[in-house]
Amino acid sequence: MLISHISDLHLGYAQFNFEEREEDVYQTFHEAIDLSIKERVRLVILAGDLFHNPRPCGKAIITLGSALKKLKEKQIPAVFVLGEHDISRLRDVPFIHIFSNLGLAKHLKPDTPFVIDDCVVMGTDKERRSNIDTLIEKLHGANKVASQYDDKRKILVLHQGLMDFNKFAGEINSSDLPTSFDYYALGHYHDHQEKRFDYLGGPLAYPGSLDLTPSEGIKEVDKGFIMVDMSCEEPSTQWIKLNRRQQFSARISYKHILTEVDRIIEKAKAEAVKSNKKPVARIEVAGSDIDSKVIAEHLKRLNDFCLHYVWQPLEEKMATPIYDAKPADIDGELYRLSVEALGSQELAKFAVNEILPLASEKDGQSVLELVWQAYKAGRFGSGAR
Repeated sequence: MLISHISDLHLGYAQFNFEEREEDVYQTFHEAIDLSIKERVRLVILAGDLFHNPRPCGKAIITLGSALKKLKEKQIPAVFVLGEHDISRLRDVPFIHIFSNLGLAKHLKPDTPFVIDDCVVMGTDKERRSNIDTLIEKLHGANKVASQYDDKRKILVLHQGLMDFNKFAGEINSSDLPTSFDYYALGHYHDHQEKRFDYLGGPLAYPGSLDLTPSEGIKEVDKGFIMVDMSCEEPSTQWIKLNRRQQFSARISYKHILTEVDRIIEKAKAEAVKSNKKPVARIEVAGSDIDSKVIAEHLKRLNDFCLHYVWQPLEEKMATPIYDAKPADIDGELYRLSVEALGSQELAKFAVNEILPLASEKDGQSVLELVWQAYKAGRFGSGAR
């Protein structure tokens, strides 16, 4: 039995607030679904953060609905768990449940197995650090239920960070996971990671996000999803690279800027060939007595070859990043500055991912309610400020 394991779609996210970048996210998701259908998978797992915002835009809703409808027409069931981006902190029903109610996807639970062919699938939604005891209790319950299906392969779906991979961003350890499962389909970390722990029943994997997200900035990295063959003695994984808009970083010399920009243009042309899309570039300019006006004038030539570029001087006298006339990576910079100001990644995520969307809609009452609920729940401990 072949399954697709897709995670961290973040439908609706637009890097630099560019419509083209929002479309890129939709296209990579459609590619993953089309490849899954082509390979005749029997199940599609969506391991959380399906939307970038718990109040998704119309296009994100339609994109997900169309993909789920296509899968249903091919008689391929889709199952999902919720990530933090899918969950509203205002006691609202997560929007994704509309697709579950319409019969287009199955919301996984730890005590209610989803059975397909010779596989049993269970899962649970994202829990924050303040509620980890509840999560551990759910996992223990799932382990007991899974042990009743000795004749089937068992899959556990979670959207959690493991401290084994990142001690700062994780909420639980691999040793907290139940041992009765043959494959652990995880979401949350945006880089592709796989590992086998001797005390677990099978391999554990993060496919990574389908495209770059706010905390990642501009970087050269491949993105994709995982196809898992459950028919082997131990599940066999194959990570599938998706065709997406290229992003790259380059360092140039201010002294030789004319020829260096020529080199960047050739690089941009080559990257455009890979995806048939203009790339995104981050350029570092090394040198002394750098004149930002001279840099901007030369880099204007990149407008015909890059969707967007950002540049930064490397000399000490100009430590503040300088950007071209186009919008910079606002989301990434906002997240970085939030971490710096608040002294906590968790607080920064709360401010950027939860407070900011409501504030941008001028919904002051909802912002106050959100902050009050977080305070009452003690989400960030006594050290929060």
